[in-house]
Amino acid sequence: SQDLEVEWAAVRGAAQDAAVMSIDCATDVATCAEMDVMAYPAIRLYHGDGRMDRYRGPRKSTPILAFLRRVSRPAVSEIITPTTSLSEFASSDDITLTAEFLPSEAGLYEWQYRELARQYHDRFSFAILPPSQHQSVVRCRNNRNDEDFTLKELWLVGALDELVSQCTAPLILEPTRKEMAELGQMVASAGRHMVVHYFATSDGEKDIYRDEMQALAKKYLNDVLFTIIDANEHPLMPAMAGLEAGAGISIENLRAGQLFPYQDGEVSATALERLLIGIMKGAVTPRNGLRPSEVAHDEL
Repeated sequence: SQDLEVEWAAVRGAAQDAAVMSIDCATDVATCAEMDVMAYPAIRLYHGDGRMDRYRGPRKSTPILAFLRRVSRPAVSEIITPTTSLSEFASSDDITLTAEFLPSEAGLYEWQYRELARQYHDRFSFAILPPSQHQSVVRCRNNRNDEDFTLKELWLVGALDELVSQCTAPLILEPTRKEMAELGQMVASAGRHMVVHYFATSDGEKDIYRDEMQALAKKYLNDVLFTIIDANEHPLMPAMAGLEAGAGISIENLRAGQLFPYQDGEVSATALERLLIGIMKGAVTPRNGLRPSEVAHDEL
């Protein structure tokens, strides 16, 4: 809650159409109970007509303000003039979905799309285009990853949910506790065999690393999973990954059961790629049970 205060002050200063306030559930127990707040900090938007939207994203001012803009629009925006409006809409949010349907198929698929929008309206932006003359299609744009996904097989069971899952998958994963427990299985099911773990001690370090490594993670998407792990939340994990200090990088070859810890010097995408290539070629010595200080890597 203390970490959120600075971000909340920024939201209060930037929010134009919403009254932003804080309630201390430790002192105002009755109000929080009335609003069904079971855990906090909790962020919610209450509309004048009685509707309520829960915020589920990072506790940062930028995504919170994006959430306010998103839920102030209809769950599905109607794009009348595709050429200009579509371009504006596609760049209006981190994740945008657009749909166009053949008139003969609109009754079959449009309600499914609108139900999807109702479910995810707090996290992504949805729009519908004028009727298609060629084929019913749903498109998803991930602006952060600079990726586009297209779904034409709308008749497949679960196809829309799968589209959302593919389109919104981060290039650099900050795993939950549940995901960390299943990380090996996740990597294997995706056909990868290497994981780059970055252990960070602050949100600033995470942001810098994510921006630096985004393009590299995309380049090696089919072979390597990039993760960011909070070393404060998981203080034992850096040592398990072969790192002596609380921060640094450790590359894990799951197929060979090898660790390649590194925490000496500044990290860059170029240097990390050199190290990855060296590991893939077998030119870098793994930890092999030695203390991290006994294994020298000069690739970074």
